[in-house]
Amino acid sequence: MAKDYGNPFPLKVLIVDDEQLVRKGLRMTIDWEQHHMTVVDDAPNGRIGWQKFLEHRPHLVITDIVMPEMNGIELVQNIRKEAPDTAILFLSCHRDFNYAKLGIQLNVEDYIVKTDMDDDHINASLNLIYRKYMEPARENRVTPEPEVKSPDAVKKSINQWLGKQSYSAKDFLLKRLRTEWKWMLSYSYLIHIYQSGEASGPLEELLSPWKDFPESYSDCLKLLEFDGDSAFLACSPEVLDYGLAKLVEMKINHRDLEWRQSRPISSTESWLDSLSRLHRIRQVEQSTRLFRTAHKEDIIQAIDFIEEHLDQDIRAADVAAKIGVSRSYFSTIFKEATGCSIISFISERKLRRAKELLSVTSIRTEEVAEKVGIQDVKYFSKWFKKQAEITPVQYRMLTK
Repeated sequence: MAKDYGNPFPLKVLIVDDEQLVRKGLRMTIDWEQHHMTVVDDAPNGRIGWQKFLEHRPHLVITDIVMPEMNGIELVQNIRKEAPDTAILFLSCHRDFNYAKLGIQLNVEDYIVKTDMDDDHINASLNLIYRKYMEPARENRVTPEPEVKSPDAVKKSINQWLGKQSYSAKDFLLKRLRTEWKWMLSYSYLIHIYQSGEASGPLEELLSPWKDFPESYSDCLKLLEFDGDSAFLACSPEVLDYGLAKLVEMKINHRDLEWRQSRPISSTESWLDSLSRLHRIRQVEQSTRLFRTAHKEDIIQAIDFIEEHLDQDIRAADVAAKIGVSRSYFSTIFKEATGCSIISFISERKLRRAKELLSVTSIRTEEVAEKVGIQDVKYFSKWFKKQAEITPVQYRMLTK
């Protein structure tokens, strides 16, 4: 492995495979954090995989061998010329098992037969790769500067994580969660506190009494500042009622004060997911005009679910099940609140996402279709033209 990575963790991983189920399966079933890794992207063939490699410069590439346009061998040959110390993990099928042996000549870390793929083999391979990166990191380690633990550093990291999904910000937050914030992983809660409507004053002033708790509260209650309009309050289970009661008391004098609570948190990933989800739902709330607010929270939760699953074939029944009501009832309250049917809304959001991808990225039309949950590119082109009155290619040309 290369000797110039410094501290490379978390290791960036790129997955290249022409089977979408394989790509999604690897993303979802492997505990990447356990291996100090994070998946930065995936690609359906070697040609696009090469573009993604140049874009992200991953530490590890997991690639199929037999793929259209550029196979895995050609991809790795390109990678070896550009970045010879990149770790490579080959996937193969029984029919190209002998072909996979060519990977030995390319110094790949391991190859795994898809039909025999199991957790133990994958975890062993990833552990080996992690150790190989760990050794140079130890050799190059220098004495770090004293770590800044000020509220401003926390605020900056939360802003960078929620705004840019910054890896350095994530690392900062994870270090906190493994040390002085470890109590937040014992079924604690995050409460997103914000102001709605015409605020009477800065939220920062309103929350000032929460900033300096007695030492006895240091491992059960903490205010995490975000920006001028909102903040997050971490509460352990035993002080949750106290925190909520205090917010109700404050709301009596500050009517515009609002909050939203997470589910119980028991891991670093669920902490980060809860933080991101609360932030997303607030953004949905701010950007969505509702004609009726009787079922506001259910509608906002539904829209967030739709936005997060646009790469799937979402049905009204799926959204209703997520909210916990019948399809017919949900369809009725959704139309009353938004002014359009759930089917039309999903289609509109998919179209908007497709337009964004076509105008701001260079990925192929097939990939755009896949990212809005349509696997047949011909059907996608017909659907897009019907919705936008212009083909995807024409739209891209007009907006580039």
